[in-house]
Amino acid sequence: MRKIAFPLLVIILIAAGTFIQFSCKKKPDTSVDPIYMKADLSRHELKHDLYYQLNLRDRSIELVFSEDLEDATVFGNIGFRDLSGDLTKYIDLYQSGNKVVMMFWPEFELKRGWVYEIILLPGLRSHSGLSMKAETIIECRTGTAHGVPSAPTILNSGVSRDAIAIISDIHMGDQRAYNNDYCWFGKNQAALESFLDYVVSDTSEIRQVVILGDLFDEWLVPYTISPFDPAVNIASTRDFFNAVAGATVNENIFDRLKAVVNHDSVELIYVPGNHDMLGTEDILHEVIPDASWKGGPDGLGEYSPFPGMLFEHGHRYDFFNCPQPLVNAGHKLPPGYFVSRLYAKGMMDAASNDKSIAEPAGSAEFIAAWDIAFLYTLYHFGMDIPDVFEKNILMGGIDGYTKARSFHETKSMYAASIEDYWPATQEQNEVPVPMSCCLNAIWNGHSDLFSAAETQYMKQPPAPEAYKIIAFGHTHEAMLEVYPKGKSYSSIYANSGTWIDADQCSYPVRTYLLITPKAWTGSKIDVVGLYQFNSDGQNAYKPHKLAEESID
Repeated sequence: MRKIAFPLLVIILIAAGTFIQFSCKKKPDTSVDPIYMKADLSRHELKHDLYYQLNLRDRSIELVFSEDLEDATVFGNIGFRDLSGDLTKYIDLYQSGNKVVMMFWPEFELKRGWVYEIILLPGLRSHSGLSMKAETIIECRTGTAHGVPSAPTILNSGVSRDAIAIISDIHMGDQRAYNNDYCWFGKNQAALESFLDYVVSDTSEIRQVVILGDLFDEWLVPYTISPFDPAVNIASTRDFFNAVAGATVNENIFDRLKAVVNHDSVELIYVPGNHDMLGTEDILHEVIPDASWKGGPDGLGEYSPFPGMLFEHGHRYDFFNCPQPLVNAGHKLPPGYFVSRLYAKGMMDAASNDKSIAEPAGSAEFIAAWDIAFLYTLYHFGMDIPDVFEKNILMGGIDGYTKARSFHETKSMYAASIEDYWPATQEQNEVPVPMSCCLNAIWNGHSDLFSAAETQYMKQPPAPEAYKIIAFGHTHEAMLEVYPKGKSYSSIYANSGTWIDADQCSYPVRTYLLITPKAWTGSKIDVVGLYQFNSDGQNAYKPHKLAEESID
C-alpha cells in the first residue's frame, strides 16, 4: 500500500506544479497605444517641417484639429506668445467643429522677422474624449514685408530701419557703351532710380545698402575699342569710373547713391566684383564720396556685418574670372576679361548688323574652357572668326597693358602656367578651402555658386568655419536655399542676381536680397528675403517677394 501511495503522490505534485507554472505565465500584452489629437495650420505653409510661415498682414490664424472639439475645453487651453511673454490677451478664439480661429485684436500687429508660438494644452479635448498628447507648441514665423510699412500700434511703433539690402551686377558702362550698344545696363535705369528713392524714403526699413560688385563694368568693351582713350578723356581706371558715373543713363543713379550716403540713417557699402576689380577705395570715393569700401588692392573683398554672416561677389572661386596676379607679374586681369572684350564686340556688331589655328601648349583644362567661351561668343552673335594672331585687342594701358594684344598670345600666356599657379593663386586670393582646377574652379564659372558656398562656408568639414548666411553675386542668377535640406538646416545661401537688361539675361532681373538681422530687430531669427523690383503697369515700381528663409 505504501509503495503504491508514493508514486501517486509524485504524480499529484508534478501535476500541481505544471498547473501553477501555466497559471503564472504572463498573459500576452493586448494593450493599444493611446490615440491623441493632432493640429495644423492648413492655411499657412509648413516650411522644412519646422515652422509655419505667417504673412505679416494676417489678422487671424486658423487651427485645424483631427477631431471635433468639446466647446468647453477650448478656452484656457490655447495660448499665444512670443519672446516678450504671453500674448493670449490680444486674441479672441472662435471655435466650430474641428476648427479654431485665433482673431487678433485691432491694436495687435505681427512684427517683421519674428517668432510666435501657439500653445495647445492637454486639457483640450474632442467630443470622443481625445486630447493632445502633451503640451504642444506650434512655431510660427513672420518674414520681411518690404515696401509694406507697419502701422503704429500700442505694440509696434511703426517703421524702423533694421534691414540690409544687397544688390549686385548692375554693369554700368561709359557713354561709348550706350552710344554703341555694348552695355548690359540701360533699360532698368528707372527701376534702379526708384529703388534708391525708396531706400531714403521715410517708409523704408533699409539701414544698409550693400553693392556686391560689378556696379561699374570695365570689362565689357569691344576689343576694337581701347578701354582707355585720351580722345574721350579716359586715360586710367579712375577716368573710366568717372566716365561711367557721368554717362547720361547713369548720372541720376549716382546722384541717388550719393543721397543714400548722405542720409543720416543709411550706410552704403561697396564690395568689388570682377568687372570692377581694378577699382580702389580712392576711386570709389571720387564718384561716391564717403561710401564704405570693403575691398582691397587684390581685386577682391568681403563684408561681414555680424558673426555668422558673409557677403562677397563670388569671383574668388571662379578660375576664369578671379584675379590672376601670378600668370603675368604686375597684372591681375584673368582670361575672362579678354573673352568679355570679344563678347562686347559681338554685342556691338549685332546691334549694327555689322557682320561684315595653332593650339598653344599648356593646360588642357584652361584651353578647353577658353575655346568653349570663345566659340560660344562667336556662335551667339553669329560673328566671323577674328584673326587670332592679329594684335587687335586694344588695351590702352588698362591693368598696365599698354600694347595691343592678339587672342592667340593671350590664350598662350594663360595656358602656359595658369594651372600650375592655381594652388598659389588660391592662397594669395585667400580661398579658405583650395579647389581643384577642372572639377571645381572652372565649373564655378558656369554654376550658381551654391557648391562653392557649401565647400567654403557651410559644410564642415571641409569649411574651416560654418556661416549661417552667405550671400554672393556674380552669377546673375538670384536664388535662396537652405543647407542642408530638412528641418536641421544650419545655413542659408543667397544670391542677389542682377539688374542688367532682361534681354541680356536668361534669369529674372531687378533682383536683390533683404536681410533683417536679429541683432537689429531683437528677434530670435535672422530673415533673408529675395525680391524683384517690378512695375505695376503704371510706371511705378514695387517690391515683389520671390522667396524667403529664416534661421535661428
